[in-house]
Amino acid sequence: MDLLHMVLRPIIVGALVAFVSWLSITVRKRKVARAEAAAPAPVEDRSQTLLRQAQQFDSERDSLEAQGQRPEALARARAAADSWRQLAHLRPGRFQTELQAALTRLDHLQKTAGHA
Repeated sequence: MDLLHMVLRPIIVGALVAFVSWLSITVRKRKVARAEAAAPAPVEDRSQTLLRQAQQFDSERDSLEAQGQRPEALARARAAADSWRQLAHLRPGRFQTELQAALTRLDHLQKTAGHA
């Protein structure tokens, strides 16, 4: 009987520890899921909006220029340069390369359109 007790006791203790651990993890996951569901959606800040907008203007500018629609491409180039300028102002020391590239493309489009 003593040998059976020595063998079964660690098995029972191990099973109890495993069950309590599983239960604790399950409860914690439910709490986290409830908290995430109740949390408000993240709000996009101004720089994220401007960055997405500037990238979109750059893409549209390139697409319109490839299609030969220079006036529309020039308008998108101005908008892109303005967005990159605002971003560079909003985040000093960042987006300088992108701003320079946008200004270079704008200058190129103005020269080819005869606006320079």
